[in-house]
Amino acid sequence: MVDFLYKKLFQKILFKMDPEDAHNIAIFFLKIFSQINLDLSPKKSKPFEFMGIRFKNQIGIAAGFDKNAEVFRALGNLGFGFVEVGSVTLRPQKGNSKPRVFRIINEKSIINHFGLNNYGAYEVLKNIEKVNKRNLVLGINIAKNNDVDFNDAHKNIADCYKILKDVGDFFVINISCPNVGMFEEDISNYIRKIIEEVKGISDKKPLFIKISPDLSDCDIKNIVDVCVNMKCGIVAANTSKRRDIIKDEKFKKIEGGASGICLRDLSLSILKKIRSYSSDIPVISVGGIFDKNDIEERRKLGVFLFEIYTSFIYEGPGIIEKLLID
Repeated sequence: MVDFLYKKLFQKILFKMDPEDAHNIAIFFLKIFSQINLDLSPKKSKPFEFMGIRFKNQIGIAAGFDKNAEVFRALGNLGFGFVEVGSVTLRPQKGNSKPRVFRIINEKSIINHFGLNNYGAYEVLKNIEKVNKRNLVLGINIAKNNDVDFNDAHKNIADCYKILKDVGDFFVINISCPNVGMFEEDISNYIRKIIEEVKGISDKKPLFIKISPDLSDCDIKNIVDVCVNMKCGIVAANTSKRRDIIKDEKFKKIEGGASGICLRDLSLSILKKIRSYSSDIPVISVGGIFDKNDIEERRKLGVFLFEIYTSFIYEGPGIIEKLLID
């Protein structure tokens, strides 16, 4: 029923609006849904354990949808096995100027140029603490503030982690947002400093590094080596700045990270490269997941957790059940 209403009513209304306005309205209604004790999880959800955490099912929603941890309970009630909130920065920030979200409807893709707008760590902490998340697994995605130099990123990120470390089940360090710049020198050393600083505070929760799909093979290998040595997983991958993956010419000059079907092949390619360097590093696969075939391809590469975002926007809550393997 929820999926029917979304496809036949809500989506048609929302897609006539500016994408960011539509997102804000969706968050508003999900806040209302959060107050209703109604679990719409698909019957074929199969709980399983991974990295010491018990998940309701393997399909999660990626960071970027619930930036400020306002509706994660509602998303869990819709059927997601886990929710990754954020990206969260130590201090609040407004992000980039509007408009900063663009739908490529014919390609079921999106370009976003948000720039990590969020309420900041303390406000997100309050939002999480006031909700009983029950059996929902909550991941928290952390990034550096935009005005912090890359040389000081490890301290800024660690300070953010220190605030949130007790309320997340796992953590993701976002070093790959295409809308705020990327570290372009020795990326493996950059990541190592961040991991050391974070793990120096607490090493009790699983930690992942979220990488860009635009990295060179050499950088991917170096990142995998660091993560293996420091017992971290990888989230692969973030949105892409590449425009050869977009067909519609009028979107090729728009700034931001592309996601959706246009990212499908690139995301899978990055996953294959990771597996060529490590057969068992924990990976959460995200990017262009729209059907069971996408799940099966990635499962064959040893992935147990999958995240969606853009397919949720285009397909509605019913996408969760369609992606679950019998």
